[in-house]
Formats: sequence, structure tokens, C-alpha cells
Amino acid sequence: MSNQQKASDADVESQRKLSTILMNLSYAVGAVGIYFGFGAAFSADSKNFGLFVLLAVGGPTAVGFVRHVILWRGDAARLGFSAPDPSWMWEVGFANLAIACAAILSFVLDWGTNAQAAIAIVMGIYMLGAAFVHIMSWRSKPAAERKNPVVHVAVPLVYAAMLLYISFYNLT
Repeated sequence: MSNQQKASDADVESQRKLSTILMNLSYAVGAVGIYFGFGAAFSADSKNFGLFVLLAVGGPTAVGFVRHVILWRGDAARLGFSAPDPSWMWEVGFANLAIACAAILSFVLDWGTNAQAAIAIVMGIYMLGAAFVHIMSWRSKPAAERKNPVVHVAVPLVYAAMLLYISFYNLT
């Protein structure tokens, strides 16, 4: 193995670790957002709903952009994907950025509950798609190479369900 290959492997490992930290940050910020979302669902508090969209949608997707575009090698390794070409990771990253911008703007500019709910519904559908991709990837790999389906399949499904429930509950 050449020195360049060793350095490249070390870079990927460093990116994988940072990507894991950022993913955990996404989970934490998203969980706080979900808390505000359930608070809004049962109190009709539009400010709580705005915080739900900002934190449960805007936060994780902004961090997702960083993971998928800047740290794409490490994030692919974290996910168990082979990614010699970053184009699909970048495409996902820019989709994340678009959702993040919409969520942040909807909060800052106070677009109202219906617009914010629509953005959260988009994120919920996106998460269902992510879970589907992870299921297909998981099924196509040999058993020894499969990552834990709870993290890569169940978490996106549960997150999508919460986003969709809170959003549809708050539509007026």
C-alpha cells in the first residue's frame, strides 16, 4: 500500500468519524424539534410548530448537506456504500440544502403553519425514500457486510412517521 493510499484511507476514516458525530448531532437536533412538534400538535401553538420545522427539518438537512457534500467519502463509508463517484452523494446533499433553506426561511420569514407543514411533509417523504434506499441496499449485500437495519431503516421510518403525523395534524 502506497503512502498516498494510506493517507487517503486515513482521510476517509477521519471523515467517517466526523460524519458519525454530525449524524448524531442531527438526531439530537431533530429530537428537540420533534418535541416542539408534539407540543404544537396538542396546543395549536404556531411558534412551537415553527421551531419544530426549524429544528426537526432545517437542522438535520443543513447538517446532511455538510455530510453528503463536504464529507462525502466518510459519509458513504459510514453508510456502508461504495462511492467512488461523489455525484449521487452531492445530489442528495443539495436536496438536503434545498429542504434546509426552505425550512429556515419558513421560520425566519414566518410563512405560517400550512407552508411549514408542507415543508415538513416534503422532508417526511424524503425520509421514506431514504429508508427505502437503505432497505434495498441492505438486502443486496451479503449478510457479513450488512449494517444494523435499525439505524439505517427503522430510524428514518419512525422519523418520517413523526414528521408526517405532526405536519398533517397541524394543517388547517
